[in-house]
Amino acid sequence: MKIEQAGPFIFMKQMVTRQNARSLIVSLSMERPSFARRSPRARWAILNRPLVLALGLALALPFVARDAEAAAGCDITLSADGNTAAVQRHLDAEGKRTPRVCLRPGHYQGARLVISRSAELRAVGDGRVVLDAGGRGRALTVVQPGIRFVLSGVTLTEGSVENGGAIAIEAASTVRLVDCWLTRNKAGSHGGAAFVSAGTLELVRSRVSANAAMSGSALWVEGGGRLLVASSVIHDNKSRGGVEDAPIVVRPGSAVDLLASTVAYNPGHGVFVAPAGPSATPARLRVESAIVMGAPDAIHVVRSEAGGAHIHRSVLYGRIGYLPLDPACRRELPVFDLENVERYRPTYGSPAMAIGRCDHKDTRRDVAGVGRPLRCTAGGIEADAVAIRKSVSERQDRERLERSNLDTREPDFWPRDDEF
Repeated sequence: MKIEQAGPFIFMKQMVTRQNARSLIVSLSMERPSFARRSPRARWAILNRPLVLALGLALALPFVARDAEAAAGCDITLSADGNTAAVQRHLDAEGKRTPRVCLRPGHYQGARLVISRSAELRAVGDGRVVLDAGGRGRALTVVQPGIRFVLSGVTLTEGSVENGGAIAIEAASTVRLVDCWLTRNKAGSHGGAAFVSAGTLELVRSRVSANAAMSGSALWVEGGGRLLVASSVIHDNKSRGGVEDAPIVVRPGSAVDLLASTVAYNPGHGVFVAPAGPSATPARLRVESAIVMGAPDAIHVVRSEAGGAHIHRSVLYGRIGYLPLDPACRRELPVFDLENVERYRPTYGSPAMAIGRCDHKDTRRDVAGVGRPLRCTAGGIEADAVAIRKSVSERQDRERLERSNLDTREPDFWPRDDEF
């Protein structure tokens, strides 16, 4: 008998039919002659043992599921019941231990959580967990310093505020998002998906898409805040133009690390680093093993602050001004497989193949959860192994041919006879 569990429901794949019962009676009669002489109640108990066992398993499985959730570190597991009041209450629970709240798949309406203590909120089970702000605020606001809040496997959507459509970090705290999706949020001014004015925001294996703001259509960092984007994809966000027209805007005194991630097909620049005034600290930018597309600039940094930007092993499409690049960088079209489910996966012929280095702990897997080699594909999505082999082989052949042509090429200037 095979039993499967799906949410609160339990299905028995195979039941004991009458034909099975007859076969069981015959076999029992042959192996145990005393079976026929047993009382009707005793024979009923023997014949219905499989059904009794199935019933026992059906009653036990919910408790086994609770034990599994407890083993996964869940203090409480909640279901979508039309609001998020219970989620807020359990996140605010007093105690020395950091609360770990788990959410079953579903649509949680009216999600406007205010985080005032360290906690962890994660999705469990198969299916999407959606925190929907309903267009009346943002899904997540951090207002207390010294907090570490972790969000795993959750979609934040339909936020609508002045700054930071889905997330705002307003104190010196850390918010870490793993396997999350920020989509369809909007801000009247800055940070369509997130606004960081203090503290740290970490986006790991996450997607940021279809958000909108006047400037900083996806992410806005200011006031000494820090942003880490690792193995993530930021695409198709919209801003309203202007000087700071970019999905990522970095203000003076802030820092951004863009590691093994993709910033593509957003209007405006790819990354905009705002110039610092005479008394301000210039922003710091580190781009490593990434793909950044923008128009007119892939990365916009004023000449006097170009030394504060470090670009390594990346593919840049757009102008770069006076930025220093290492020899492994490529200034070409990334060549995505736009017809596939993962539209921004580099495909055959992409310059991103095997030029990255994924040695940071948050870049060991790509945004889809696929393991990455140490010498990885630049960007947030690892390329297909066959495409990598073909592209790298052709690149090596082309480089050997170029070196050969360089060695045999005649010099551009030949001395005159009278100079000998």
